[in-house]
Amino acid sequence: MAGSRFRRPSLGPDFGYAPGEQPPHGDGWVKLNTNESPLPPSPAVAGAVAGSAATLHRYPSPDGEPLRSALARYHGVDPQQVMVGNGADEVLDCCIRAFCEPGSRLVLSRPTYAVLPILGRIFGSEVVELPVEEDGTLPAALGTTAGALRVAVNPNAPTGVWTPPDALEELLAGASGVTVIDEAYSDFAPASCLPLLGRHDDWLVVRTFSKAHALAGLRVGYAVGDARLIADLGAVKDSYPVDRCALAGAMAALADEAHHRAIVTLVRGERDRVSARLVGSGWSVLPSQANFVLARPPDGAAAEAAARLRRERILVRHFGDGPHADRLRITIGSAADNDRLLAALAV
Repeated sequence: MAGSRFRRPSLGPDFGYAPGEQPPHGDGWVKLNTNESPLPPSPAVAGAVAGSAATLHRYPSPDGEPLRSALARYHGVDPQQVMVGNGADEVLDCCIRAFCEPGSRLVLSRPTYAVLPILGRIFGSEVVELPVEEDGTLPAALGTTAGALRVAVNPNAPTGVWTPPDALEELLAGASGVTVIDEAYSDFAPASCLPLLGRHDDWLVVRTFSKAHALAGLRVGYAVGDARLIADLGAVKDSYPVDRCALAGAMAALADEAHHRAIVTLVRGERDRVSARLVGSGWSVLPSQANFVLARPPDGAAAEAAARLRRERILVRHFGDGPHADRLRITIGSAADNDRLLAALAV
């Protein structure tokens, strides 16, 4: 719907994030368009969420306790080095609120997580987008371009291409301002940048429970970094950013490491299988370490392929503009969902 005449002119009439399509539940759809988990969350989550209902008349902890301390133990850091938010999106929002004055530079790759340039414009930043290399690797200029804040999504969205931590550290050496490493998909990759934080008091690593813990519906994310940077985020966060149900569910999911590993193992195996089948049928697939692949059909007609799949009630993501308009981003689903996708594509 078009906005009102009161909208800020700097935003423009078509401003805003376009989330992936949400089909009707229980209607035979295969949903491979929003990078959700192929498995439900840990069986312990439902009971933990239900148990939290008895205290819903009380505000939750403004600092996200006891989850904050549990995450600190999990990652071997002090609780003052962790900030918990309403999904990774709120944490990224706080990064821009805390470190970008209106008019200051937000440095990103292109493509990147689509919410980031939108957040930059909302807060009046100068958004600088640097094109990734042809093979999907991050550009060297991401580390050399001056800015108050820069964000490296690793593995990248929507390409899935992963930069090893040591290589990313070298690329970002000497970067000005604060650096955020968005690791929404890092559980599916070989390694994380978290062990490098002790060498970088200007780095924040942002993670989420939405992907590898299957809690997309509860909206829990967090940042880890130097306690002073975390204090900056705390100064601009919402009063009570994470509700009691979400805190309880995330605590249960974090404690069930076996279920977390089952999700990761399934995704990695199915990612390799789907990629091999697509490549074997002439598709071009960027090497992904995420829970999705970015793939180009042999004829480059990605929009037509997406429409054909939708007629079969299979949803994938097609980005109509930008450097990858000839590709589809395909979430890795369950084996059965992936079989249905591959059959529909005749690969």
